[in-house]
Parts: sequence; structure tokens; C-alpha cells
Amino acid sequence: MESTLLQSEPPKPPVSVDAFYGKEGPTDKQIIFRDALEKYKLFGGGVGGGKSRAICAEGLRLSFLFPNNRGFLCRAEAEAFRRTTLNTLMGAITEVEDMMGQKIISKNGHNQTKKEIHLINGSMIMYGGLGVTPEDQDRIKSLEIGWYGVDEASEAPAKVVNMLKARLRLKLPDGSFPKYFGMYASNPEPGWLKDEFVTPHFLGIPRESHIFVQSLIKDNPYLPPDYLDELSRDNPASWVKRYVEGSWDAVEGQVWPDFDRSVHVYPNESSDFDILPPTKLQSDPIAGLDHGQTNPTAFIAGYTDGDGNIFIFDEYYSKGLVSSHCSEILGKFDIEKFQYIEADPSMMAKTREKNGMPWSIFEEYEEYGIPLGPANNSKEAGWNRVGEYIRIDPNHIHPITGKMGSPRIFFSSRCVNLLTEIPEYIWKRLSDENSNPKEEARKLKDHACDALRYLIMSLPSPYERDKINDAPEGSFNFIIRNMRGSKKRGMITN
Repeated sequence: MESTLLQSEPPKPPVSVDAFYGKEGPTDKQIIFRDALEKYKLFGGGVGGGKSRAICAEGLRLSFLFPNNRGFLCRAEAEAFRRTTLNTLMGAITEVEDMMGQKIISKNGHNQTKKEIHLINGSMIMYGGLGVTPEDQDRIKSLEIGWYGVDEASEAPAKVVNMLKARLRLKLPDGSFPKYFGMYASNPEPGWLKDEFVTPHFLGIPRESHIFVQSLIKDNPYLPPDYLDELSRDNPASWVKRYVEGSWDAVEGQVWPDFDRSVHVYPNESSDFDILPPTKLQSDPIAGLDHGQTNPTAFIAGYTDGDGNIFIFDEYYSKGLVSSHCSEILGKFDIEKFQYIEADPSMMAKTREKNGMPWSIFEEYEEYGIPLGPANNSKEAGWNRVGEYIRIDPNHIHPITGKMGSPRIFFSSRCVNLLTEIPEYIWKRLSDENSNPKEEARKLKDHACDALRYLIMSLPSPYERDKINDAPEGSFNFIIRNMRGSKKRGMITN
């Protein structure tokens, strides 16, 4: 970096080299991270993307841009920091000193007992664990800092990170304030970091003052030539998807592991195509509804085409009373155009009372103008059916690109809650006591997934479209189709 950042004037490195990243300089992704002005920055992706070096380099930069600045570089567990991130930081300092031709740590400036590094311009870098021990927590509560960097931030509890955010309040000796930054580096893991940075980024609605920069092995030209090939060859596919390809949706035990945001969601980073509500030339919409009061109610709307593809174009997702749900759904969707709306059949139970008579949630929705039909609530069949539509069929023509090899379901990026739930919809962890346990999905944040399952179960398996009669008289499908044809419910035969 320019030597004018130092108090004395050392020899200058070549102007094209950023000394904080060593002689090789930053990668293209590290440059994006470096130059981003958002207050909170996540540098994330697979292994080998240069994440730890980036937050160490930027911590040093901020320390020299603002003399007498103070920063805190940390990881969830102090010993893990000492064995990993501290080595990266000290290596970066050594490279800077070699390139600048002078020491940048003041004399006796590294106090390993206090975990402090004092720099020659009066700035200080504190380091250590992030609140795992009472000692760490007390230290964080007393901080006043201008920046912080959390390595492997997915390991850190969100409440402790929020405490760090509140410590960004340092005033410099001259009465001015430094530019405040909270920086994170992490491999792909589920949790608060994904919810705060990654999901909003891929949905095209990043949080204010937040930026996510994804860096993968292929983005780091300074790694050994066989590094990528060896990792891909020697590790399980699920590990490769997460830690090599950098997928934040590759969660162990997923119910629908074939879901891929870059394949199933539009618009995406490679296409501006938008999945809009159906036109008059397309089929009428259909929907699934999962009712909740203390939990959210989810309404998932879609339509099909003549080739057996499903397009999920919008959603409603909120807590509240039936009256509130109905008002919002009627305001957002033209319900009269829907062929049918499938809902949990348990909603037909007359568990309520009106005018002294038993009353069901189904009847309440219908009273407000949203007629419902009882969905096929076979969970195992539903999970499998949705998976069939998500899976890529090498012999199916893609309805958007026209290329061979395609899934049969596509989602609008407007379906924020559904797209948040799908990657984290996982199987329960079952004990080994039962040699043949029944598979069950975990009941957590599954309301939009349930509504999607109800919608999909109203349609045939994509591999059985040529079946002559899938609704023989007296069967469940026969009854449901007759109900859809009821004029009372305002639905038509599928």
C-alpha cells in the first residue's frame, strides 16, 4: 500500500501492488471486497478462496488509513484463532514489512498476553476468541473499536456478533470518527450469516449496508495447479458442492438435494427471465395453502404448461388471523382465476364455533371468498413428487433455454420465503435403535414447503403423464376432482 499511510517515509513498493496482500497482490474477488464501501462485508465461499487473508489485509489497511484506530480480529474459539487466523495475520504483517523495508509493529508492540498488536502509527489490533468464555465476553463488552473482522463467522453466535456491532463507536484523538466496518469470512454454512448476507444477495434484495462477495477456488490464481482437481476427486459429492463449489444451499440431509438456485430460480445471475403470473394464453393458476396463526400461513401460487412444467410465480407468507390472511391474499392474487387451491385436509375439522354451530377453518376461508380443496396429505409421496419435479431429467427440454436436460419446476425470485425454506428443509436425525426407521422431515420453517407439497400433489408424477386413468371412480383423485368441479367452490375440472 502507499507508504504515505505510515508515519515515516519508507521505500515505496511498485504502485500496481497492494502490499497488504503481499507481492502477488489481491485476487479480483479480494479487490471487490477491499473496495466495497458497505459497512458490513462478507467474503465467503469454498476453501482456498483467500477469505482469511482478505479480512487480515483489510484490518491492516484500516489501521493505517486511520492512525490511532482500534480493531478486533477474532474467531469463535480463541485457540482456533491462534492456530489459524493469527498465523495469517502475522504472515501478512511480515510481507508488508518486507515490501516496505521497515517494521510496522512498534517496538515490543506485540503483547501476546493481552492479545494486542500496537502499530507504529498508534493504531492497535486486538485479537482472540469471540465470547465463548466469560473472559472473552467481558472483553467484548468493554471494547470501543473502529472495525472488526470475524474469521469463520458462521461458527460465531449471532447475539455475540450483534454485541460487536454495538462496539463500532470509536472516536479518534482528534475528535473525528474512522470509517466503521464489520467484516466476515466464512465457508458456506446454514445459520444467521446466510440469512443476513447470502440469501438476500441471491434473491436480489441485499440488506442495506451489507454486501456478500463470493470467492471460490477458481477465483484464486495463486493456489497449486492440482489443488482443485484433487479436492474434487478425493471428497464426497456433498462436500465438494459446499466447500469447492461454494454452495450455501448444500445442507447435509436435505429433503430435496437437487435444488439449485442457479438452475431453478429466475431471474438469476445468468438470465433476466422473469416468471410472471400466467396470461390468458397460459393455463389458469393453481395454489397450495398451509394455514397458521402463531406460525405463518403460506400461500404458494403457480401454473403449468403443456409440457408438464410448473412455474411458481408468487407467494404470500405471514402470521395472523384468517381475516388478515384472506384480505392480503385477495389483494395480491385474482382468486377467481384460480382453478383450485389445495390445503391441509385437517383444516376441514370443525374445531371452531359460529352462531352456536361447529365451524371449520375451511369454511372461514370460504366465507371470506377463498374456496379451498382438501390436499392429498401423504407426506412421503409428496416429498417424492416434489423431488421428481425438481430433479433434472436429461431427456426433458428446458422451457426457458430450449436446451436438452431440465427440471420440471421453476421458481420466481419473488418467492423469498419458499426459497429460504427449501435448502434448509432437512430430514430428522433418527436414532440407530430402529433398524428401519420411518423418514420424517424436520418440522421447522416448513410452512411454504408444505404449501408447495399440497400444490404438487394435485398434479400427476411427471413420469406418469401418459397414464390413461389416474382417477377411477371412487378413488381419492376422483373425489377431489369432483370437488374441484363443484360450482359452489367456484372451481373447474382439471
